[in-house]
Amino acid sequence: MRYYSFEFFPPKTEAGLDNLLTRIDRMSNRLNPLFVDVTWGDSGCTWARTMAVASHAQRYCGVDVLLHLTCVGMTREQLAEVLQQARRCGVHNVLALRGDPPRGKRGWDHNDVSGGSCDRAVDLVRLIRKLHGDYFGISIAGHPEGHPSSTSLEEEMLDLNEKVNAGADLILTQFFYDAQIFIKYVQNCRAHGITCPILPGIMPIQSYQSFLRMTEFCGITVPQSVVQRLEPVRDDDEAVKKIGCQIAADMCSEILSHPQIDVDGLHFYTLNLERSVNRILFILGTLTASSHSEQNEAQQSIGDNTEKSKENLLSPSPSTSEALLPVTARRQFPWRPSAMESRSKEDVRPINWANRPKSYIRRTDDWDEFPNGRWGDASSPAFGELSDLSHFYSFTLGSEEDRLAMLGHNPTLTSDVYEVFARYVEGKVPHLPWCETPLQPESFTIQKQLAGLNRTGFLTINSQPPVNAGSSSHPVFGWGGAGGYIYQKAYCECFVSPENANRLLAMVSEHPTMNLYAVNSSGHELRVGVEEGGATALTWGVFANREILQPTIFEPATYLVWAEEAFSLWTTMWLNLYEPDSDSYQLIEDIRDTYFLVAIIDNDFIHDQNGGNLWNALLQVGQQI
Repeated sequence: MRYYSFEFFPPKTEAGLDNLLTRIDRMSNRLNPLFVDVTWGDSGCTWARTMAVASHAQRYCGVDVLLHLTCVGMTREQLAEVLQQARRCGVHNVLALRGDPPRGKRGWDHNDVSGGSCDRAVDLVRLIRKLHGDYFGISIAGHPEGHPSSTSLEEEMLDLNEKVNAGADLILTQFFYDAQIFIKYVQNCRAHGITCPILPGIMPIQSYQSFLRMTEFCGITVPQSVVQRLEPVRDDDEAVKKIGCQIAADMCSEILSHPQIDVDGLHFYTLNLERSVNRILFILGTLTASSHSEQNEAQQSIGDNTEKSKENLLSPSPSTSEALLPVTARRQFPWRPSAMESRSKEDVRPINWANRPKSYIRRTDDWDEFPNGRWGDASSPAFGELSDLSHFYSFTLGSEEDRLAMLGHNPTLTSDVYEVFARYVEGKVPHLPWCETPLQPESFTIQKQLAGLNRTGFLTINSQPPVNAGSSSHPVFGWGGAGGYIYQKAYCECFVSPENANRLLAMVSEHPTMNLYAVNSSGHELRVGVEEGGATALTWGVFANREILQPTIFEPATYLVWAEEAFSLWTTMWLNLYEPDSDSYQLIEDIRDTYFLVAIIDNDFIHDQNGGNLWNALLQVGQQI
């Protein structure tokens, strides 16, 4: 069993913060870390940004957060307020630190005080336990090459033991570039009776000069073998990164395979970057490529010369320590669950927010219960309403210039808009207003069909192919754990012109296994085979000793709520980029005001292998246009 985690620091600008939140979301979904940790500035100078990042990751990214907290310059009252705020944000884990030493010093002297109410990290550990009992999982720092202020190994081991005895659960180490130093450190800890998990800190090398500065400042030993590998390419940052990733991967392999130290996880100091972490995990064999293009990209990223360039989780249990298995086979549900304790019983969601999950969480944030997993009988008195549009999550797609580059500076024809959607499906546009992340791996099986449909005017924003009794361990479609079977119906959701909506009505009427529900921005509805009330299971799983799970459904009343949000995104994310009297403004406005949002379900998941029935029928309609 293997797991890993990532460290991030709060940026200084709003644009940097927005980009970081997007990166955390992407890395959490793609790489499935056990947790992410967020750093804390001197004397809490980045308190607000730290809490913003931590709260966002915990609430919207579906990943547990380890919050850094330092004693430096903080009173007990301030520390208590931070801890209380962390609880309100759903955070269950804290890294208790003394903090940076006085300016100009590498480490603390014995006579130094922190300037706050807690002089040492052990004081903070005790304070957390006194105020909150066992609510928080507590990590502490470890220094494989010796703490700067310690005078001997024995003194350092005594200090570590004191923190563990005070209530610390896990040791997170300073980075290093010699695996043997870490291995010896773990052996020393075990020999001194320290039995809690010890997680090695891994710092990918980003450039030669930054590597020299960082190791010198932190007093990190650099083996001569590392210098010999980096020195010949010291002026080539890309080459340094590739070699640095291989060095890190070699260290990780040596540590994880060592028979005597019982270490089964890795902690990456990302420096808010992700390419190097991706490379290292790919070298270690922990990432799977869901398509040939992803495989090629991954090979390039590791330097292939043939290519041109709830409860706290700090004591990992078998159920949470599988993060180095193929990423797509570890999903609990087809969607990523929230890490908020209040949503721990949620096991059903409507499919419509599949590509805007943060908006869905925001709009259901005030639900305090999830009867029947949430979705079932909409007439139940326990059934809560989705909040109004003012509460949907605004995913900005970056700056205005970023959005113009993605969505088009001067679109004047409907074909210009169609091409943006097609390029998104092909991976050439990273986001759409309705899709916060790139195309999901399961849609790669129908990628060509989707691209063709978009270029003929079927603007797809949500889709899934059919699956009939697929393995729950399948690397793309699997979810829920091993030993089960997965089923799902083909589904397509798209914006279409009124003329195309009528064509789709005729198509579905000729296919008894299909249902259609459509609505435009004025509320005019079209339907074939969709009855009022009730919910249609679109994805379900069958497992031994469990009830049948149906985590993804279609429900007509909910679809109307989603449609209101979907049409509003034409305005907030796209239309407002252009001057009101421009041709581009008129084009987007016409699409918003006249097009239908159409949902089509093919209920024949048994015979409709590879989506042939639904997608072939849609393509035939497209070819007639």
